[in-house]
Amino acid sequence: MKRIITLVSTLALFAGLALAQAPANTYVYSTFGAPASLDPVRAYDTASGAILENVYETLFTFDDPAIDQLKPLLATSYEVLNDGLTYRFQLREGVQFHSGNTMTCADADWSFTYGMGTAHPEAATSYLLGQQFLGSQQTGDDVDAYLAEVTWDELEGLATCPEGPDGLVLDLNIQAPDPAFMSVLAYTAFSVIDSEYAIANGVWDGTEATWTEWIGRELTEEHLHRNPSGTGAYSVVEWGDASLIATRFDGYWGGPAPIENVVFNYVDEEATRILQLQQGDADRITLGQRASLVQVRGAPGVVVHEEPDWAGTCVSAGMFNFDINMTDNVDVGSGQLDGAGITSDFFTDVNLRRAFAHLFDQDEFIAQIYQGEGTKLTMGLPNTFPGYNPDVPVRSLDLETAEEFMRLAWDGAVWETGFEFTALYNAGNTTRETLLNIIAENLSFLGDGQFVMNVRSIPWPDFLARTSEKKVPFFALGWCADYADARNFVNTYYDNDGFFSARTSINIPEMQAIIDEADVLLDQEVRAFLYRDIGTLHYDQAPLIVYPVPTEYILTTDAISGVYFNPMRSHQFLWKDISKN
Repeated sequence: MKRIITLVSTLALFAGLALAQAPANTYVYSTFGAPASLDPVRAYDTASGAILENVYETLFTFDDPAIDQLKPLLATSYEVLNDGLTYRFQLREGVQFHSGNTMTCADADWSFTYGMGTAHPEAATSYLLGQQFLGSQQTGDDVDAYLAEVTWDELEGLATCPEGPDGLVLDLNIQAPDPAFMSVLAYTAFSVIDSEYAIANGVWDGTEATWTEWIGRELTEEHLHRNPSGTGAYSVVEWGDASLIATRFDGYWGGPAPIENVVFNYVDEEATRILQLQQGDADRITLGQRASLVQVRGAPGVVVHEEPDWAGTCVSAGMFNFDINMTDNVDVGSGQLDGAGITSDFFTDVNLRRAFAHLFDQDEFIAQIYQGEGTKLTMGLPNTFPGYNPDVPVRSLDLETAEEFMRLAWDGAVWETGFEFTALYNAGNTTRETLLNIIAENLSFLGDGQFVMNVRSIPWPDFLARTSEKKVPFFALGWCADYADARNFVNTYYDNDGFFSARTSINIPEMQAIIDEADVLLDQEVRAFLYRDIGTLHYDQAPLIVYPVPTEYILTTDAISGVYFNPMRSHQFLWKDISKN
């Protein structure tokens, strides 16, 4: 304990010195955006994930840098039993938590039950695996509604220990075969937590008697929020408003990591972060936009790690609303197809959507937003995911083709009468603003000025509220991967019951049939071909306008070795895999 106290004091002093040279035994990362929580079942953000993936561990993980291949981590193997309803894991022997406790099946059992039983509405567990484990994605924001769908017997039975709590065999029991189950388990929300340590510090005791007290509980007020005990290569020793400090866990089952200490400094000003990198005060920094690379590229001691195929796992799009809520809606004009407005079903016409897709200049967008370093996507799926279809065309700016489709829309009524409506984006998001403005400007070149798409911004909370009320005819939003399976995007964007359907009322029957089939199919190769068909239908039906993704990069000093890019990692690489000269 004395050694840790000394370390905290030393590192805290270092973190506060703006011009201190980063020590040789310490990796310093200067970024923006502090974690939401260090409790894996509460955190659902990138900033938290960057810490959690190094402090906690899951049963299986990515075979870095691949995102479509998994390897054993806290489990050494698994088998699928009971016609795909039971996954039996052999847990790794002799794994220690940061507290000194030894991991057993009881810890894994408690971890899964704790996540599903608390069902925090801002967390990932219920959304990602609630249906599979409990038959319900109901969260704990409404305790009565949750209890109406979830029983203690279901909760208690989702994870079991066939050889007893002190054994090393874990069964996870789901309600229907799920082809993406193993991919989902790699997410940090399903890390194994030190249950003995958690319970001793006032976290849920794992019993039915106290369970209902923890449903929807605000976990940021509980011990694990700031005091994690995982099995990872690093343990957190201090987390304040300006920095987070971690130290190497010498009892790590995989052996001690090369770098002893890790410091995350949370610095809002980009200019300050750039200066820190140039002066060696930081080993890695985050830039707010690619345009800022010009300030550091070629600087002594600075390395821009980048490859043409480095693509992230976020996809954004301009989205059509198939069933606009017209009640007190200022964004639909007259509410009629009379030249001064649009109707509620305006965008159900496929020719109209195709016309809009040919008004978006993909190349100009890449030039403006990504300084020429970007990739066009053929569908609403990262191009690194199995199931992505690279062989279909991408609709881009073509005013002649746009006019042809516009003349066909609504049997010629659109071309004859014209229209006017307003598209929205959240204030401050220049990427989404650029998408909408490019379309609006090119739309004005068609016909004799009878087509008008106004563009306006509103604050983020209002934007979310208005889109959820289905009052926005056309808007831009994005999605970042939770797990490396096409379902995470295809269902989100295209499914009648997907996440964005609550804002778009999307309804493409041909797509829905494919989605329903892929949801239950266990053959991964066949699933991938089905998802490629979604790409073909995306081109034909134009249900949304996917905009390009930037080429990713990592910015470090030349003292750091071992850098790789895994877009499913919040930090792109694990701290234990790098070294410092």
